[in-house]
Amino acid sequence: MNEMLAVRDALVEWMSNGWLHAAWWQVLLFTLLTTHITIAAVTIFLHRSQAHRALDLHPVAGHFFRFGCG
Repeated sequence: MNEMLAVRDALVEWMSNGWLHAAWWQVLLFTLLTTHITIAAVTIFLHRSQAHRALDLHPVAGHFFRFGCG
């Protein structure tokens, strides 16, 4: 029974604080940063480079968008 309580307590702790125990401003900063990168990837890579072929990206940037953001 104690093992079940320990698992429950660990699960509640993880759900309330996450793995990194980040502060609210760190979560906000991470969310804003990843949102910005996602919007840039969609606009620059998918729309302008892939859909219209209006932009030729350097191979490093192309691989970053293709594999890093995909």
